[in-house]
Amino acid sequence: MMAAHEELLQTALRERGLRVTPDRLHVFRLLEASPLPLSIPALVEEIHDTGMNQTTVYRILELFTAMGVVHPVLIGHGSVGYELIPPFRHHHHHLVCIGCNEVIDLYNCQLEHRLDEIVKPYQYKILYHDIEIHGLCPKCQAKEAEDPGPSAH
Repeated sequence: MMAAHEELLQTALRERGLRVTPDRLHVFRLLEASPLPLSIPALVEEIHDTGMNQTTVYRILELFTAMGVVHPVLIGHGSVGYELIPPFRHHHHHLVCIGCNEVIDLYNCQLEHRLDEIVKPYQYKILYHDIEIHGLCPKCQAKEAEDPGPSAH
């Protein structure tokens, strides 16, 4: 049985007159299986033994971005990763540590109803939203407490 998200992708590709290729499905499956956004180098590393090259990965990500299947997210120090967006993945947000670049997915979003209220006067239809909360993870907080740096004096 085909996964529901993969079936959505296949339908979206066909509706645009595009082929469902093994490479497109492979990249989609990698993104779907990853709990965190994947950078292009990480994707290339995962597919290196398939015969797919980096240019193909770029093109697939460009296509998926244009189709609204994925979107780029910052994953630390200016690096960009890609992740699936609803309806191709369950909705979530990120905690991003500015010390070590750890990214944690937050799945308990209680903002949905509040956001609907905020945009109602504008008659705006929300398709999806992203929230990244930047801060320090417990390990980086402990390091900062041990070595507060010059600004603490």
